[in-house]
Amino acid sequence: MTKSDDLSAPPPRHGTGPAVSVVVPAVRLDLHLRTALQSLLTQTLQDIEVVLVLDGVGNDGWDHPDDRVRVLRLPTHQGTPAALNAGLAASAAPYIARLDADDVAEPERLERQLGTLTARPDLIGVGSAALLIDGDDAVIGELEVPTGPGMAAHLLRRNVFVHSAMLLDAAALRAVGGYDERCLRMQDYDLWLRLSRVGALENTSERLVRYRVHDGMHSRQTNPFGRSAQVVGRSRRALARSLGRSRSTQAARDLVWTAGQTARHLGLRRPGYASSIAAGADR
Repeated sequence: MTKSDDLSAPPPRHGTGPAVSVVVPAVRLDLHLRTALQSLLTQTLQDIEVVLVLDGVGNDGWDHPDDRVRVLRLPTHQGTPAALNAGLAASAAPYIARLDADDVAEPERLERQLGTLTARPDLIGVGSAALLIDGDDAVIGELEVPTGPGMAAHLLRRNVFVHSAMLLDAAALRAVGGYDERCLRMQDYDLWLRLSRVGALENTSERLVRYRVHDGMHSRQTNPFGRSAQVVGRSRRALARSLGRSRSTQAARDLVWTAGQTARHLGLRRPGYASSIAAGADR
């Protein structure tokens, strides 16, 4: 995990520690970030800490009045996976939640997800469906996800989890080494593939987050032949082996996946969330 020379966060102030740490990496201080933080601080589950990782954002003295927000400042921009690993290293809770700096958590999100994980010791992570919103917070669609057991098999085909909607067991997350910092893109998909080799991940059909759609999203910038895609490809094959899938079957799946990534990179295919927006507009 990457360590920063300037992690200006105090030690946890919660006695035995919070129930959930929410890691929020940010590259700018704007209204969307404040909206995201407010959605976390008004959760029905109040026993939380928010680990806000400012990835190369100027040290301008910005702080948050709620003492549940811990601010970590990386002196130079290190990229999303490194910022996430820094946040993970600083987190005190046994469960780690994710929220992007421009997304919004529904009020009961963490309480519901924590209830699921504590009631299901077989699970090491739970995600959810999402509402899609634009830059002005207007709902423009829905992002559905597969549910039930067997998510590892789904992952052999594609990413089936919304990164901003995940709550994860911290011990499992650290056991697999956190995020792979070679994956400047698709670091979430790579992580789910590796986690699925040590435990089960599931989704709920409840829409527990609001996922903001904009032109600068990483999914629109992924090179299907770059290092991130290569790392993900290796993780896909490793999971397939652990599940006893044949090499030839997974090779065919990988060709289909690479073709889909290429088509999306070239603008010949819309991301899944874009189809959801279009479907919502047609209703």
